[in-house]
Parts: sequence; structure tokens; C-alpha cells
Amino acid sequence: MRFDELRDGAGELRPHWRAFARSLSALSPEEFGRRQASARATVQDNGVTYNVYDDREGQARPWQLDIVPFILSAGDWAKIEAAVIQRAMLADLILRDVYGPQQLIRDGVLPAHLVTGHPQFLRPLCSSRPARDVHVHLYSADLARAPDGSWKVMASRADAPGGLGYALENRLVVAQTFPERFGDMQVARLASFFNAYRESVLELGSSRRDRAVLLTPGPYNEAYFEHVYLAHYLGLTLVQGDDLAVRDGEVFLKTLTGLERVACIFRRVDSDFCDPLEFRGDSALGVPGLVEAVRAGSVVLANALGGGVIESPAMDAYLPNIARALLEEELKIPDIATIWCGTDWGRKEALARIDQSILRDAFDARPLFSRRSSARLGSDMSVQERERAVAKLNRRGETMVFQEVSPLGLAPVFEKGQFGAKPVSLRVFAAWTPGGWTVMPGGLTRVAADDSVRALSMQSGASSKDAWVLSTTPVDSFSLLADGGRMLEIKRHGQSAPSRAMDNLFWLGRYAERTESFVRILRAVTARVSDEPAGALEVARKLLIPFSQASDAPIEEIADERELTQELQVLIFSPRHSRGLQKLLSRVERTAWSVRDRLSLDTWRTIHAMTVNDTLPPVDVAFEAPVARFHLDALVRRTAALSGLSAENMTRGPNWLFMDLGRRVERAMHLAWLVRQTVALADARETEHMRILLEIDDSAMTYRSRYLNVFQLVPFVDLLLLDENNPRSCAFQLAAIESHLRELPRITLAQRSDVPRTIVHEMRSAIANANPARLAFCAAGARPGLIELTDTIFSSAGELSDAIADAYFQHASRSRTGSGSVMDV
Repeated sequence: MRFDELRDGAGELRPHWRAFARSLSALSPEEFGRRQASARATVQDNGVTYNVYDDREGQARPWQLDIVPFILSAGDWAKIEAAVIQRAMLADLILRDVYGPQQLIRDGVLPAHLVTGHPQFLRPLCSSRPARDVHVHLYSADLARAPDGSWKVMASRADAPGGLGYALENRLVVAQTFPERFGDMQVARLASFFNAYRESVLELGSSRRDRAVLLTPGPYNEAYFEHVYLAHYLGLTLVQGDDLAVRDGEVFLKTLTGLERVACIFRRVDSDFCDPLEFRGDSALGVPGLVEAVRAGSVVLANALGGGVIESPAMDAYLPNIARALLEEELKIPDIATIWCGTDWGRKEALARIDQSILRDAFDARPLFSRRSSARLGSDMSVQERERAVAKLNRRGETMVFQEVSPLGLAPVFEKGQFGAKPVSLRVFAAWTPGGWTVMPGGLTRVAADDSVRALSMQSGASSKDAWVLSTTPVDSFSLLADGGRMLEIKRHGQSAPSRAMDNLFWLGRYAERTESFVRILRAVTARVSDEPAGALEVARKLLIPFSQASDAPIEEIADERELTQELQVLIFSPRHSRGLQKLLSRVERTAWSVRDRLSLDTWRTIHAMTVNDTLPPVDVAFEAPVARFHLDALVRRTAALSGLSAENMTRGPNWLFMDLGRRVERAMHLAWLVRQTVALADARETEHMRILLEIDDSAMTYRSRYLNVFQLVPFVDLLLLDENNPRSCAFQLAAIESHLRELPRITLAQRSDVPRTIVHEMRSAIANANPARLAFCAAGARPGLIELTDTIFSSAGELSDAIADAYFQHASRSRTGSGSVMDV
């Protein structure tokens, strides 16, 4: 039997559902379908995703939202609110004790093994005290209905609670979907809670002038969208571990203008990953030396490190006694019944009830029955699995718990064109403030994928709902989106950007341009492989060498069309060839994903369409030129679309500057190399080589309009190397690079040294002083002037890339310039 949120035992609508039910019944099926489609479109337009590990869709999986809200009466909410505040206070007090005097262990209230044996008990933090001794700034509890309608706590989070941003996104979408009901039913608003959470943490910092950041594990984390969304909503800088550095016990953000002091870190990285020097040495997500800064009191972490020790299910078995010891109270809402198997009595109970209970790791904080949870229902075990479980209970019972099977309550859902009911749970959030704890009125409601699921996890395919708490008093109108109704100050630029993000954008530009050039070369070869196999082979020998070859034999030794098509098949379609097209596309996608928060939705969709292709033919299938040509043509269009979007849609700030710088550097470098490979040595097929290179560089029409179809080397090298009016020429790229460099800050000594601008100036001077006739001059079968110029451009472009990195992406040393800023030297 399950509790029904919508109807009581007599089948009547519960009072707090009646107004919304009347509203739904007044909507035609067509109108409801329209609203559902609109909500789905809003989720898609907002780019809301949830990364499911090991899922084919992975990073692209849309957030699943059911538009029928989960409605809570004012009376129900009052009980939940009081219980969650009690739980949050208890979590904070437990952490003060276990990292301090450990009186709970001394008094026998809490077994020592549940603390000292916990993998998340971080010994380097013992005796350290966070600001104002607040360990938990944000707390969450997962609640579910028992069959009798009472609530139970399924799990608690006090380390790096997740779901807050998704709850906010759900609210914005569903409130827009049912605006008339949302206002009439007096649904409590969320903005005041978020403001209280932010302001309370910021007030603990040493200075409001210093940076406040949100630390994310990065774009491959399951909840990366939430981290991006929260950072924007709360006005924080989104950072990864590589963006931060610790100097002399203080934390700094690496920016384009140097190092800026960080006062507060809103943490979404698990504690043991936060400092590879003190905790996990294999962590690439944290900040070396962060614990040193915490001990020095120079930075506030919200939440403080070490909260994972109280998230284990084994702790639930002792919370009633802990509540009596610390608060002199009974728990207002009990946990799901849990027994630790570290005592003789606990092991006997587990063996006696194994058929009716859930057996799991004592320190596994994952949701029950999630994709990676250790939880197993005894009745689902095979004979062999049960024998192993019993053996483990007898051998290492202290590492296991068993919990009761608790069916979840049902809430109404709308799926596949009809209404139904599915099991749900509610995640509720509480935030610490100087005046006491405050609870967000609502939460993240998770809906099971099917009726057989006893607990929920987004990793296991659950969807979500908005949670509406009905208020008996007028609701406040405070909004962070409208900045409290005050007139916003006009801004033409934001805070100085993290240098790591700019580095990735620079390389995104380089990889995107490199991909386009490679695709155009492959297309030129493929277009000739059937009609002009000799010409195709000649082009391949000249232009595909730098991208390596797929076969064992060098391209120079490929003798016929059959061998060439085998080579093309692997270069174009093989996902394993280390320097083939598919590997290059994967670099574009990985780099773009690392700066997902800085790309518009259309830009990301274009990159995704460019880099994901599920219709590639198998590598072992015979090469078909039309299939390859179709694929390459589509990629040319998509790379051109990406270039157009970045040129037309990105504001002219650091994001665009560095992405375009990368594109221009790569184009100048590669074009110089192409010209050298094509015409640096005299060749009987020189005219055809010029024609092909004009096609690859997308300059054929420009050449034709100026010189008709008369191909001569002097106008050819002038157009591709020297003409600043040709947007595909080397001269144009260098002029654009020099213009971009003038827009970048010149704050640090490395930036003021002007090495990048010096390199570009020398390259432009070389081009300006070049004489097309001299470049075309041939002696002993070679063109020394052309070779010298193209080699200079190619090598100097590489030096320029390194100089840009040294000036803007490296932070080796610093000098102080005031209380709020530190600059490189």
C-alpha cells in the first residue's frame, strides 16, 4: 500500500489539491499539450541537461520535467520545515564534535568506527575551525511518505548538496506554465531563500571586495548545468580547481589581469577531492594548498570540508540518540529504519530479516537503488549472492547496514498523453544564516522511472517536478532576477575572466579552424579520387602528410587508387586513428564542453551537430566517395556555421577575443604551410595545385573575379599571403590578431612586455616588405623567397601562441597592489 498525494482513502481530492485540479479539468487536452510542449521547449532553450554517466546521450541528455507540480499544504510544510531545521542544526553540531572534542564517541553515543573508519573522515581537518564554527551552510534531506502519510528521511547531505539549481529551474518553468494558478494559490517564493544563503556566506568572508566563486568539478560532472545556473543566479564566478591558486595561505583566482583574492568558495566538489596535497593525491579537481588556506582562516568554504562523514546510512541508526545528547529532543521526522551490523545484535537482526530488508555498505551515501549504489534487496539475491552477503556480515559486519523496505508515496504525473501516478521523493534544502536556519519553501521532487523503484536517482532515469508550498499569508515579491526592483547599473563588460576558460576558448578556436582545414583537404582529395586518381594521389602526398597516415606505408608510397581510398576511409571515418578526422572532432567537442557555460545554446548545438555523428559507416566497409563527400560537405557547412555564430553572436569581450585569436593564429599558420607544400617547389602540375589550394582556402571565386581563369603564381601568392582585403589570407589574419591584442589587458609584467604584439608586428612587417614577384622567383627548382616567408609565418605563429599563453594563461609569481588584487610579475 502507498500513500496517495492527490486523493484520500475515500477517493476524494485532498483540500490543497482541489484548486489546481479544477484548473486542470478546465483545460482542453489540446491546451494542456500546448503548455507541456512549451515547458519542454523552455527546458531545451535554457540548455538544461543532466549528465548520465555511461549513457549514450551523456552530456546531451535533456532534463526531465513533469509540469504537474507536487503540492504541499501549509500544515504539512510546517512539520517538514521544523524537522529539516532540526536536522540541519544536528548535522552542524555533529561535525563540530567529530572534528573537535569527539565527545559523542567518548560518551558512547556514537561508535568510534562510524567516524574514524569512515573514508570521508578527513583527519587533517581535526581541531581546525571554520569561520564562526559553521560547518554546514547548506543542508538537504530527502523525504518520502510512509503508507500512513507520515514522512521519513531517506538520506541527508551536508558535504556538497546538489539539486538546488534544478529546483530553481523547475520553479521558473512550471510557474510560467501555470501562471494563473501559481498566483491565485499563494505559492511561496524561493528568491528570499537564495538571497539569504548567498548573503550569509558572503558576510563570513574577510572582504566583500574580494571574489566569491562557485567551485565545480567541471563540465563532465552530472550536475554541471546546475553549477553554471547557480553561479549566474547568485552572481558568483564559476571556477574549476585549475582556476584557483594558493599563495602564502590565501586563495587567488587566475584571471587575465593577474591573480585576484578569493574570500568565499561555494563548493560543489566533494571534500576529499578538494586538496590533492592533503587528501586524495590523484584528484585533478581540487586546489593544492586549499586546506592550508582554510586553517589560516583566509577563505570561507561553504560547506566547510569534511561533511561527508555524516552522510552514511550507518549514521542514521544513531541519530535518535545523538539528537537526545546534543539537542535534548526527539527527531521530529524519523529516518528510514536502519540497523548497523557492527554489533552482535545488529548482525543477528540482519540475518533474521535479510529476506525483507535492504543490505548495503555502511558508508555508501548514494541514493537507494541508484545506478552505482551498493544497496541490494535480500529477496532479489541469488543463493550465491546471499551466501557471500552472509559471509561478509560475519566477517566484516561493521562495514554494513540493513534498512527497512519503505514504499514511496504516489503523486500525479502526466506522461505519454495521459495522467497517472508514480512514486516520488522530496529533497528539501536549509541554509544557515546568522539569525538561524531558513528552509527553502519547496524543493526538488524526483519521480521514479517506474512503479518498481523504491527510491530515486536521476542517474537511474528518474524525472523531476516543481514543489509548491501553499502559504496562508501573503507571499513576498522579492526577486534576485529583478535585483529587488532597483534600477540596474549599465554594464558593458563583466569581471575579469578566469584565464583557464580563456585558454580553452583559444584552443577551441584553434581546433575548430584545424578541423575545417583538414575537412577541406580531405574533401578536395575525395572529390578527385574517382575522376582524377593521379591528381588525388598527388594532392594527398602534398597535403595529408602532416596529419599522419592510417596505413603502415607512407603516403608517398601509396601507388594506386585502391590504396588511397583505404587511407581516406580510415582518415575520415575511423574513431581510433590518433590523428584522423574523428579524433580531431572529439578534441573540438571536449574543449567546447569545458567552456560550455560561455557558449550560447545555438553555438553549442552547432558544435554538437558537428562533432556527433551516429551514422558513420564502419571502417571495414568499402570506401564510397559520394558517402564521404556528403559527410565532408555537411562538416564544412557546420564549421562555417560555427565561425558565423562566433562572429555575429558573441559580444566583443574576452570570450570572443580569445576564441577568434585561436582561429586566426591557426589559419595563418596552416595557410602558410599549405602554400609552401603546394608551390614552393616547381612542378608540372602547378596550375592544378593552385586551383586546388584556392578551393581549399575558399578563395577560388575571389581569384576568378580578379583574374578570370588565368592562373599565375604572382597573383596567387599575393591573394593568399599578402592581401589584407582577403579574409582568408595570412595578411588578414595577422591584421586581425594585432587588432585583438590591442584590446587585451596590459596589467602584468608579462603582458606589458608586449611579446605577442612584437611577434605579430615582425610577421606583418615581413609580409608588408614581401614582393610577390620575388616570392614567385624560382631558382634550381625551388622558390627561396616563398620558402623563407612561409617558414617565418609558420614558426612565428607557433611562437605567438606560446607568447599569448605566457602573457595571459600563466601565473607563476605575483606582487601586491592592494587589498583586493594581486598581479603577476
